[in-house]
This record gives sequence, C-alpha cells and structure tokens, in this order.
Amino acid sequence: MAPRNKINLQLPVNYGEALKSIKARIQSAQIQAVLAVNKELIALYWDIGQEIISRQESEGWGTAVPIAVG
Repeated sequence: MAPRNKINLQLPVNYGEALKSIKARIQSAQIQAVLAVNKELIALYWDIGQEIISRQESEGWGTAVPIAVG
C-alpha cells in the first residue's frame, strides 16, 4: 500500500475564541427571535380575546346554544 501524504492543518491563532464568539452571537440572535415571536403571539391572543369579549357584549355571543357547530 502506498504511504499516505499527511496534511498538517494548523488552525489560525485564536480560532477557538473566534468560533466560540460566533456561536454565542448565533445563540443570542436565536433567543431574541424566540422572544420576539412570543411577544407577538401574546399580543395576538390578547387581541383575539378582546374581540370575543366585545362581540359577546355587543352581539350577545354565548347567550344561546348552537344547534350545529362546524
């Protein structure tokens, strides 16, 4: 079998620190995105609840039993 040529790859100085920093930035951005989505969903659900309450008060929603739903 022919001998393999070994390639000696050396990582740049501070490569590990740079990689760690990049990973931290990605994780931070992911967390911020999740928080933003949660904030918007909470606002949406609150608004939907307010609309339902308004319709219950003004249009009598919930005062009768529906015959068929769907």
